[in-house]
Amino acid sequence: MVFSLGQDKILSRLFAANLILVALDLLTVFFKRGSLPEKVPLFYSRPWGQEQLAAKDFLFLIPLFSFLILLLNYYLALILLKKKEKFLAILGGSFALLFSVLGAITLWKIIFLVS
Repeated sequence: MVFSLGQDKILSRLFAANLILVALDLLTVFFKRGSLPEKVPLFYSRPWGQEQLAAKDFLFLIPLFSFLILLLNYYLALILLKKKEKFLAILGGSFALLFSVLGAITLWKIIFLVS
């Protein structure tokens, strides 16, 4: 039997919300890119100053990583659903959505800080 996330309401909603959030992130970076300075603060774990700055094109990394986590989660959820582990699939989907939400908050804070 072939499984898909569309068979489960919760997983399909988590997947859709995650995809919408990634798309919003990409659109935000794409449309705000013209008003951003050449260097933006991205690496907050580094010491304060020039070391935190990165080219504005690096902002595309945040939605890219969110999308990669989403794809990985989709694949793992399909495997888990075949093994009838619905709870773990939902937990993974929730993690992916949390990752995307935190990435979106970070991205929006960076963009609205410098623009």
